[in-house]
This record gives sequence, structure tokens and C-alpha cells, in this order.
Amino acid sequence: MLEFQIEFKPRIPPSKNLVIGTLGPTATSSDYAAKHITNHLLSEEFSVSTQLFDSFIDVKEALLQDKVDLALVPHAYDRINEFYMEQSIDLGFIFIFPTPVYGLAKKKNTEVVFNGSRIVTHPAPLPLLTQLLPDYQDQTQIQVDLSPSTSDSAIQVMEGLADFAITNENAVKAYDLEFISIYGNIEMSWSIFHKKKAENHV
Repeated sequence: MLEFQIEFKPRIPPSKNLVIGTLGPTATSSDYAAKHITNHLLSEEFSVSTQLFDSFIDVKEALLQDKVDLALVPHAYDRINEFYMEQSIDLGFIFIFPTPVYGLAKKKNTEVVFNGSRIVTHPAPLPLLTQLLPDYQDQTQIQVDLSPSTSDSAIQVMEGLADFAITNENAVKAYDLEFISIYGNIEMSWSIFHKKKAENHV
């Protein structure tokens, strides 16, 4: 059996408030994971807060500009290599934490009509679409567009800009939608990055 332990002790800022940056808006899977990490980092010595951004690119810039102390990024993010390859950033911790339940959602009290519909999804869960649609459905009759986050997808459905969204149950509740098909939780691994100490680079 493979077994290892790693301890993560973040540097505490002078303000005594440790800020975690990750992808928003409220109710993304990243927001959910940030709450999990916050609960584990809570201490009498400092407070922990979360700041949500429109993209992980914005999260990275905030970390580099000292606007956040930690960046929380899922390994499903297709450009996570940019965090690992950034010479001013260090990997602090890796952990596994499942996402909320994922599924295909719609606005409440609306009919389920796929032909001619628009489905929005973050790029990461896009492969779930085939499993979430009925077997008989011709996908060529559906417009599929990418969105910045699972919560943004849910918001587009709530606002009537899309008919369906691949999203998670937290966003479904937050934006008053309902699932029409469910995939389940996704076992996800996550990285926590922090900025290198100034003396570490010349």
C-alpha cells in the first residue's frame, strides 16, 4: 500500500488574515473545496477568507500581485501547468476532495426540449454530456457552448440565456434550478500554490 503524509503550514500575513483565491462565482466546486480547506486551516492565530475570481488566470495574477496568499486550483483545470511553471510560485499542498454532485440542470417549471436548445458548461465536465443526455438524443440538434465556471453556467440558465447547464448541486440550489439527470460526485485532486519567498529568487 502506498502511504505518505505531508504537512502544510502556510505563511501567515501581517494582517493575520489568510486569503485563499479560487474560481467563482459563489457555489463553484472550487468555492466548495475552498470552504473545506478553510475549515482545516482555522486557527486562533489567524483568520481565513476566500476571494472568488472570474478565471484561474485572474487567480494567478492576484497571487503574483500579493492580493491573495494562496491559490486553490483543481487538476482538471486545463492550464494548471501555468501555475507549476511560474518561477515565482511554489506548490504548497496537494489533496483529494470530491466535488458536489454534477448533473444536467434546467430552470424550474420549464419543459425538457433538447432539439434546438443551448447547453452551457465549463470545459472540465464537458465529457459528462453524453452520459447526461438521453440515449436517443441527436447531439447535432444541440448547441453546446463553454462558460467560465459551473456557477456561470447555472446563472446563464437562471437568466434565460441557455436552456441547460452541466453544473453542480450547490449551484443548482444557489441559482434555483433543478436537475433533469445526475452523474454524481467527481473525485478531484487539488493543488494549493503560494508565492515564493523573495529570497528564493534572484
